[in-house]
Amino acid sequence: QGALWGSHPILALDVWEHSYYYDYGPDRGSFVDAFFQVVDWEEPASRYADLVETFE
Repeated sequence: QGALWGSHPILALDVWEHSYYYDYGPDRGSFVDAFFQVVDWEEPASRYADLVETFE
């Protein structure tokens, strides 16, 4: 539990209740599903490629 030191996040999702409860109530799963439906996957892919290049 806690931070992953030395990590380089390329995509993040806040799943504390304050981030979804107003719209989804206790249904966190639907919130997560909706999040993944709207992600512009080219952006995290680009971030990943940049990090791979940086650390090679």
